[in-house]
Amino acid sequence: MPRPTPRVLLYALPLFILLGCTTRPSTRPPSDTERDALSAAADGQFDSALRVARMYQAWNDPRALDWYARAAATTPRTHRSTGAEEQLGRLLERGRLDSSDEPQKPEDVRFKPSPRKALRWYQSAAYHGSPYAMSDLARWYERQGDMAGALRWRLRSAVYMRELYKLDALRQATHASTEAARLAPDQPSTNATIARIQRRAARGDAEAQVDLGALHEAGIGMPTDMREALRWYQRAGEQGNVYGQYFSGLALGRGSKGLPKDETAAAAWFARAQAQEFYLAEESYWRRAIAPPFFIFE
Repeated sequence: MPRPTPRVLLYALPLFILLGCTTRPSTRPPSDTERDALSAAADGQFDSALRVARMYQAWNDPRALDWYARAAATTPRTHRSTGAEEQLGRLLERGRLDSSDEPQKPEDVRFKPSPRKALRWYQSAAYHGSPYAMSDLARWYERQGDMAGALRWRLRSAVYMRELYKLDALRQATHASTEAARLAPDQPSTNATIARIQRRAARGDAEAQVDLGALHEAGIGMPTDMREALRWYQRAGEQGNVYGQYFSGLALGRGSKGLPKDETAAAAWFARAQAQEFYLAEESYWRRAIAPPFFIFE
């Protein structure tokens, strides 16, 4: 029997974690609404499972967590599947099913906050292509005080959204490192965080290779260089990293100064990312993503 791949384990892990959640069982007798919803959910469809999840969430019933997980696991996957994963991440991080910020009454508490379990669901959504989960992860790492993790996901979100112009504060903070890299491009960065990314990328860490490509694309800690960015994206993509594949497609599909547009090559990279259920790599999505924007911020 073949062994499961690390990527399969990444997606399966949140389900196993959720099964281990201890929640207060409901003693409320089932209503006709509940029986009808559960009966309809026997079809195994996303909409049916989501209806049950939202029903239980409205009733402050922790079984909502299980039904959001069931919705996320339905096939075929779509962008809505990642929405269920994101919702699980937010609920688990907050430790409550309502949207209020007021303190909960003791009798209303159904489960404890679990930032680590939330992280697994945010990651699953992000590695299935959700741009919202990219932002969720950036905020999650910021709240944990992990600035390297926050940088990774801020960069990835900005690359996809064409919002690199919003990272000017980072460019200013790393200006000295950028100038040093301009004078000595073959030397390690003078910025400790970027130097660590460079070392890990050179050792073959695919995630760090994507990070380094994004730093080259954004011009943070080093001069902007799309050819070098693409080189690192492709190195990650050849190792099977879905962001390396997707960003290679974006770089080639959009084109830029010093990097001619090549839609055929881009489509090949998008196809590889789509094969990993990264929904943004579906043709209808990537064609919109590479289309020229109304405004270009340099």
